Amino acid sequence: MNPAWLSISMVLLQAPPAEMPATPPPSPDELIRVALPQLIKMQEEGGQWPYEGVYRVHEEIPVGYRVGGTAIVAGTLLVAADPNDASASAAIDRGLEFVLSRAGLGHDDMVPSTRDAYDVRVWGHAYALEFLCRVRAAKRAGKHAAEVDSWIPKLVKSLETEELANGGWNYATRREPASFVTAPVVQALLVARGSGEKTSDTILRRARTVLEGERLDSGAFLYSGILTPQKGDAKRPDVRAQLPGSIARSPICETTLRLLGGGSVESIQASIDAFHEHWSEIEKRRRKSGTHEGPYGIAPYYCYYGHRYAAQAIEMLPKEKREKERARFLEVVMRTRDDDGTWNDRVFPRSRNFGTSMIVLALLGERMPLPPPF
Repeated sequence: MNPAWLSISMVLLQAPPAEMPATPPPSPDELIRVALPQLIKMQEEGGQWPYEGVYRVHEEIPVGYRVGGTAIVAGTLLVAADPNDASASAAIDRGLEFVLSRAGLGHDDMVPSTRDAYDVRVWGHAYALEFLCRVRAAKRAGKHAAEVDSWIPKLVKSLETEELANGGWNYATRREPASFVTAPVVQALLVARGSGEKTSDTILRRARTVLEGERLDSGAFLYSGILTPQKGDAKRPDVRAQLPGSIARSPICETTLRLLGGGSVESIQASIDAFHEHWSEIEKRRRKSGTHEGPYGIAPYYCYYGHRYAAQAIEMLPKEKREKERARFLEVVMRTRDDDGTWNDRVFPRSRNFGTSMIVLALLGERMPLPPPF
């Protein structure tokens, strides 16, 4: 063989094989298309999608979790499914019937309460209010239109009744507000207000003051309580709110502040950046037992709650920044997707409906309506 050809052959033999082009991730629409039939299959007897956590009432999943969980999943199908999808439409109708039923909002455990006790009915009231407002806006109430019209102002009144003495909301105690409860309750009230319902401006202003009082200069928000002012109105550092432990609640708190006329776009961007920087801390707690474990007190149920509202925060950025942030977010979403196309951040099978719904809502991007600003 010609020595020159021999040299070339040796080089070719020693060269590393060409890398195969990376397979692009599925698009948000593809992910949603796979997830929605799974959500429909998860619907239980009576039309419910109960959220399951460790908390029980008489050894049963509390009604607040049953109503709130069903409202979230049915609301997800309402926004994400093709209106011509008969199976999705039927599932939404069954979910609506449960929410309105004697076993749902009509249950004794859903009567507004100001008792100082661990009580999750506020979650049911908030997410049911948002769901019913969106049902009415989509003209999907059908034969239940009168009931929907009747329940919306009742739920506004329920949430206003359950407000704490100095503003904000909590489910664990009435002694101090919780940021991650206050923010979604405010958003539900803003959705109702935007649909024409009368809501208290004073209560919304108090909520803004609460959220501002729970925010540290680092961008972290207290889990509950208000920061104590120091001389010169400087905020006192608080060991309960380290930024890695706040990344699941900071985005919704920042967006809610902005909707209430406060905050800033820069703070919203910072909350998104912190979510990505410290994402591994919530991943460490995903699908683990227990609730608030150290070092940052993160409970598993904040994982997809945080994803849902980090995606909402992206939609409040300037338009030119959103596409890049959506792509960055999609990479994170794909890391924890299960083989069947669903997501679950708990050790309970039922909480898969919640996790999957929150991710679908996040993947909708600009198609998921933002609450109207105050």
